Amino acid sequence: MSQYKSEMDGYDGFIFLPHDDEDSQEFRFIKYKEDFGAPIEGSEAGHKYHVALFRRDDEGDFDFDESFEAIFSDPMVYAKGLCGTNTFGTIIRKQEKTTEWFKEYLTDLIFSVKILKKP
Repeated sequence: MSQYKSEMDGYDGFIFLPHDDEDSQEFRFIKYKEDFGAPIEGSEAGHKYHVALFRRDDEGDFDFDESFEAIFSDPMVYAKGLCGTNTFGTIIRKQEKTTEWFKEYLTDLIFSVKILKKP
């Protein structure tokens, strides 16, 4: 795996949120509370991550955009590249037992976003 030092060293992932000024982001780091096994499907470039992205539309409502898996040497670089696009989401390391957990997490998150949209 990559020897690159990252702001997220010691964490399994993070949630990133846009600020109202759109020129900055807020990061909230995540550490798994249970043992999901070892990281899997990475490469020399880095670990593989579960990614879920949401966007804020013109009316300010949040909508689910997409979910995918990707290998990043530093996922913070990817998230910071989304600054100014009204995008927020979660990027979290894929491990042996995280696939089902992430599906449930994403389902709950999409449901929460839908509740926020109701008048």
